[in-house]
Amino acid sequence: MPGTLLATLIVTLALEIYLFIEVGGALGAGWTLLLMFATAFWGMNRVRSQGMAVLAEAQAAQKQGRAPLAAVGHGVLIIFGGLLLVLPGFFTDGLGLLLMLRWTRLLVLESLLAIVLPQLMRGFQMRQTHAAQPRSSEPRDPKPHSGPDIIEGDYRVEDDDR
Repeated sequence: MPGTLLATLIVTLALEIYLFIEVGGALGAGWTLLLMFATAFWGMNRVRSQGMAVLAEAQAAQKQGRAPLAAVGHGVLIIFGGLLLVLPGFFTDGLGLLLMLRWTRLLVLESLLAIVLPQLMRGFQMRQTHAAQPRSSEPRDPKPHSGPDIIEGDYRVEDDDR
């Protein structure tokens, strides 16, 4: 995981430098800097306005008795998108701009849930299986039992019609 994060960071930085050179060559240094400051300013304003909309959505969900999980997910992605817009660079600006769009946030949230939920369920099932296993001090039989399972016990029939 740390290796993947480092590789992603290096590729992103290299892409940002390349885009700075290309845009700076096409527009000039002054316009490039102005464009970077404009996207940062716009990003801060979008975070504020969309953050308020998501807050209102969360409050409405709470009033209806529902958990505001979708609003929290959108809020986190809006903050992350705003951070990407404030960071200097055109690639991060593009990603931040995409996260400011509701349909993109929905796509990201659905993708993350599709990845994370199965792993959570597997972990939950493993914990349930582990908790259901007997915890005895006796060593377990390493050979599997191949015969039929027989449960011995006593029973009696009680009539409810007394």
